[in-house]
Amino acid sequence: MSEEKARTEAPRKHLNSFCLGFILVPILAIPLTLASLWAFGAIYFDGPAGPGNGSKALAIGWAVVTGALVIRARGLKRRLAIWLACFAVVLVPWLLIPASNDRDWKPDWAETGWCEIDGDVFTFHNFRNFDYDPDGSITERWETRTVRLSNLRGADLFLDAFGGDRWAHPMLSYDFGPDGHILVSIETRREEGESYSEVGGLYKMFELQYLFGDERDFIRVRTNIREEPVYLYRLDFPMEQVRDTFLDSAHTLNALKARPRFYNVITHNCTTSYWSQTPVERQEKLDIRVLINGKLDELAYERGQFVTFGLAFPVLREKALINKAAQAAHDDPEFSKRIREGRPGF
Repeated sequence: MSEEKARTEAPRKHLNSFCLGFILVPILAIPLTLASLWAFGAIYFDGPAGPGNGSKALAIGWAVVTGALVIRARGLKRRLAIWLACFAVVLVPWLLIPASNDRDWKPDWAETGWCEIDGDVFTFHNFRNFDYDPDGSITERWETRTVRLSNLRGADLFLDAFGGDRWAHPMLSYDFGPDGHILVSIETRREEGESYSEVGGLYKMFELQYLFGDERDFIRVRTNIREEPVYLYRLDFPMEQVRDTFLDSAHTLNALKARPRFYNVITHNCTTSYWSQTPVERQEKLDIRVLINGKLDELAYERGQFVTFGLAFPVLREKALINKAAQAAHDDPEFSKRIREGRPGF
């Protein structure tokens, strides 16, 4: 190449490189920033020290070192390569963190349940049936409960609106007639020292737990002890769908005993877990109220999933509030019957 041609090509290459960087930097900035924030959170919530000051210092240290190395590097390709290497230092160990059923669990989640299925007979082991005194003291009971699938009559939705219109906790209760009610609550399984965190739920902070238990346990702790508003609706589902949902939950219970999984605030939470269990042909369009689920009952009403007797939703919701009835029936052995009396669909 002649000297004159080289002098001509050099500015052109420099210009091309500048233009490429000018285009790529804004395009890469947003995903790289989001990925870096995710990595910071992964260190903070799932780092070796657990959530707290130790992991916070480690996360800050990773951010500072990564930023310094990227800034000192020359050229877009080299900077990107250094960032990818630093990101991999977080991502690879995080992917290898296993879920477990063997941790120092808080009492509410202490036992791992499973179900023996023998034809029509379903026997639930580590079935939760805690008792609560009005002063808040707890008697822990993990029992064995047996029901016959042939006795299944229907299902109800309890909605604990602990977070107002923003967050709620749905629980399905299956009516087995003479065998009583079986309630299913999908929850974060928390260790001693842990409390619920919406951001932590994006990572591997909590295991996923399907709890099968007695209504008097799961409802009274919310209505009578925590005094959270709880609503009760009769579901208007075909019996085949009710049966399939129950079977899916029982099989998931056994699957989690054999192979535990992590809770995820988006993909595997107390609401989306039910949605993901539903066969694709029966899945309805995913609505934002499935994720931000404080208005989940409003969505279910709009989709015709409740027995309403023609009532407008505000009227139905007012009649569905069970707190006063639950508090009045605190020690009543007919608790499940009392909280349903006079409500639409029961």
